[in-house]
Amino acid sequence: MAPAFDTYSRDPEDVARVFRYFAEVETPRLGSRVYTDYCAGVAEDAALLELACRTMPSQPPPNVLFAAVKSLLLEDAGRSDEARALARFYPVVSGEPIPDESAFPAFRAFCLAHAAELDPMLRTGRAQTCVVHRSAIMLPAIGTLPRVAAAQGRVALLEIGPSIGLNLRLDAYRFVYEGDGTTLTWGAPEARPQLDCEIRGPAPPLPERLEIVARHGLELSPIDLDDPHAVRWLRALIWPEHVLRGRLMDEAIAVAERIPAEIAAGDATKDLEAAVARLPKDAPRVVFATVALYQIDDAGQRAIHEALARASTAAPLDFVTMESDGEGSTRIDHFAFEGGAATGHAVLARADSHGRWIEWGRDG
Repeated sequence: MAPAFDTYSRDPEDVARVFRYFAEVETPRLGSRVYTDYCAGVAEDAALLELACRTMPSQPPPNVLFAAVKSLLLEDAGRSDEARALARFYPVVSGEPIPDESAFPAFRAFCLAHAAELDPMLRTGRAQTCVVHRSAIMLPAIGTLPRVAAAQGRVALLEIGPSIGLNLRLDAYRFVYEGDGTTLTWGAPEARPQLDCEIRGPAPPLPERLEIVARHGLELSPIDLDDPHAVRWLRALIWPEHVLRGRLMDEAIAVAERIPAEIAAGDATKDLEAAVARLPKDAPRVVFATVALYQIDDAGQRAIHEALARASTAAPLDFVTMESDGEGSTRIDHFAFEGGAATGHAVLARADSHGRWIEWGRDG
């Protein structure tokens, strides 16, 4: 089901449509009964829609509203009756399974009681999700590109919208792909996090080796690993049922603390060409984005492709994107650039937006 509304509008009825779409498609697809309940309720609640309308037009209102609420709970779940009632629906806070009852009444009461504290997070919060499991999709997508394979796995990476940059460290993780009697592994057996991915259809090709010689990112609002408030916001973006995702992120953060990456402040629609120019040219250059481009309008996305074409006059480069197809799955595209022009496009695979399954080689 493709959304038929203006995601940049902050008219209450348009925002209500966003929440209805999430309740019907996004939250069930990602297995969140709690957020499905929230979305259905917010869509029909004028007071909560008013709060959601405070979010920045470029940001998805459900993600930001729900993260703001969870961030307050993570800060102090016991400071009010409303907080204690709502914390029962967040296992990472309560330490208990989610009760089998509607979470919406407790959510609504919490939001209205703490509207003043939620307000600054709603106005500035960004859906800077860093789903490390997406590395299970990027490993075959990047590692088996013709130019990378020809260079024996050497590659210089630049990620658009990397958040904290966990997917820039994918070569340090352990991967296990399983399906239809096939098991593929990559990475040291003891490496953590271990990212398990279901194979649907043909198995994905895996690189024999991967040597990342440069790890760069371009981020509107870079996140400081040493800032506990910023890291708490990242944890707040994780949905209540996704306890494993939280553990994997914490393990990947430990990797990030020992493997540096250069994440610069910048707007990909304006600063991408200069960012690409900073990559070394003695290895294949790959720009990639994992579920980040949806926050950029059509004009901005055209600007990105034009910048990549111009940047390819210095040396060839590849662009790999992982974005929603609007039909319940995610498409992985490869765009090639050389000599100042786009030289090719292929759909590499379809996958779960959180990297939990992959279907390789499906034409788009």
